[in-house]
Amino acid sequence: MRDGVQDPGIKYQFEPLSLYNLPWAARQTSASVPDGSDNSAKALPNSAEQVIPPSPGNARLEDTSGQKVEKAKPAGSNDDLLKASPPAPDKSSTDSSSSSPSSSRKRPDAGKVLMVTASSGHRGMLGVPHLKEQVYENRMTYANRYGYEFMWANISSYNLSHGEPIYWNKIPVLQEAFIRYPEVEWLWWMDIDIIIMNQSLSMWDHVLSPEGMARHAVLDKVINKPGGGPSGWKTLPSYNYSEVNFIIASGGWGMNVGNFLMRRSYWSEWLLDLWIEPFYVEKFKVLPENDGWTHMYRHHPIVRRHTLCTNQRALNAYPAYNPLGEHYAPGDHSVHFAGCGANEKCPGEWAKYWDLREKDQVPALVKQKLADGTAEIENVQKGIGLPAGANMDAVAR
Repeated sequence: MRDGVQDPGIKYQFEPLSLYNLPWAARQTSASVPDGSDNSAKALPNSAEQVIPPSPGNARLEDTSGQKVEKAKPAGSNDDLLKASPPAPDKSSTDSSSSSPSSSRKRPDAGKVLMVTASSGHRGMLGVPHLKEQVYENRMTYANRYGYEFMWANISSYNLSHGEPIYWNKIPVLQEAFIRYPEVEWLWWMDIDIIIMNQSLSMWDHVLSPEGMARHAVLDKVINKPGGGPSGWKTLPSYNYSEVNFIIASGGWGMNVGNFLMRRSYWSEWLLDLWIEPFYVEKFKVLPENDGWTHMYRHHPIVRRHTLCTNQRALNAYPAYNPLGEHYAPGDHSVHFAGCGANEKCPGEWAKYWDLREKDQVPALVKQKLADGTAEIENVQKGIGLPAGANMDAVAR
């Protein structure tokens, strides 16, 4: 038995974790989450679980709980992992037109999403002048509008013990992010080479709500392999909203871990520990942590069972010059300049899409911090400033 998973053939169960108002280090041992407040998440009994099969077009969910029952899953299924889901949206407060913090606090995702970015000051940052300042403005403006948290780590401070490629540092950054922000439900990782183009579209409305998830889910479709072409394996034929712990786009070159979301759960803690397995670090050299993720998805049913693949443009649209997959179209949430550092077109293309983005009002405090040099860019260092009583076992490698 390792990290809560028993040997094959034996029923396994990850203990549910309260997603609201519960420190990361505190663990629940019962099959449900206590009613600590009006926002407490509750575990659903097996008979009430929601299974959403593939359907043509844009699926819609109409149940008052925000989930449509297509069929009940048999009691005692080995899928009984995390059964806590976020509360159904308050229809009176999901208008994304207001960017004031007071209105965003009413949203079901306010305070529950942490946007995570990491970079190193030792690199040229794609040859784009003032790229870090633009990324800070773009993401802090979005975070302010919807009441999200934002963390920018200095990725070099998370170096692993044997000089492994810096790409792997993403995993300890995520492990520590869960500890630094014990109240958030979702971590939203974005590489630095992404521009949020549609400020009017919250991540809740986009892919985190039951409706948004159903709208963008890619079900029972062949996944491409890195480099392009069919891999021979598929996305899930159906999914359980309350059990989706990882959301990632599937596209022309398969799945790209430059932009994804991970829900707080014991499954996620286990996944991050598996992802940085020394065998993977040693084996995967071309697209290091991306190939590690692809390997886990392909060979571990428990990883597939809790991963939702979206269409590519939902999370990973590329600029028009990039041949890796589908290209950005007006209205898409973001654009990802994957591989941009090796392309001489990058600075000009970045400037073009920066001008095309939706221009939301930049908060005065963000402007002030950029002007006086106090913007929180690469300010988070490994192990520094962690909350008192933090569970260091999830960070130490």
